[in-house]
Amino acid sequence: MKVDKNIDFCNLYLNWIKENIEQFQINSTTFRLTLPFLDRNNDLIEFYIIKKEDGTFCITDDGATINDLQMAGFDVSSSDRRKKILDTIISAHGVTRTEDNELLIHCTMGDLAFKKHMLAQCMVKVSDMFYLSKSNVQSVFLDDVQSFLDKNDVRYIENICITGKSKLATHYDFAIGRSKNSAERLIKVVNNMDLNAARNIIFAWNDTKEGRQHDTKLYTFIQNTDKKVSQDAVGALKEYGIHPALWTEKENYIAELIA
Repeated sequence: MKVDKNIDFCNLYLNWIKENIEQFQINSTTFRLTLPFLDRNNDLIEFYIIKKEDGTFCITDDGATINDLQMAGFDVSSSDRRKKILDTIISAHGVTRTEDNELLIHCTMGDLAFKKHMLAQCMVKVSDMFYLSKSNVQSVFLDDVQSFLDKNDVRYIENICITGKSKLATHYDFAIGRSKNSAERLIKVVNNMDLNAARNIIFAWNDTKEGRQHDTKLYTFIQNTDKKVSQDAVGALKEYGIHPALWTEKENYIAELIA
């Protein structure tokens, strides 16, 4: 299917978000926002925005994300590996974890939209840690991808956030600089690829791509070792020029990544 180059994907994305956000005022200083992004239970994620006396804001998930993992039997503190992955995700998004497992972020009115967007991405990513459970995946997939890049001498930067045309930032797990033989390459690691994940990646990618000065490619490394991946989701990625790199076919992408 040929994509109309005149379509404004950025405005389509922003309008979709605006139309599907619900805001509820709890009291004079606290608001609850429900966003059109799904967690591992296919529930819409939501967080609270609290205005403080000094005019700044605190945005928090009230502990819902990590506590949901704990209740499902996935103990984020049961191994150093899991704690490392969690800390990396939280740090990459500029988020703080409290002793009560809250994910929160402080901001001013000026960067409220940006920080809200980063916390939402962080919540989805942390919720996705459920699929790192030994009953679902034999190893931590992010570590596997990084080991694969190291083994093949791919030169990369870890954990970068790129601001798109909409002025919102999207987190990418790895970035490979452009060379005379290849465009800039970004990598997203996906443990559980379904239509919802594909949709979020496509929207964010189109926003990122339109904000880049040079050609950029996106590779999504998808864990498919012991699970069936939605072909509709893979097909949707391809339609928008995204390279779905199935883990069982990872060797096919070495030449493109080291170019």
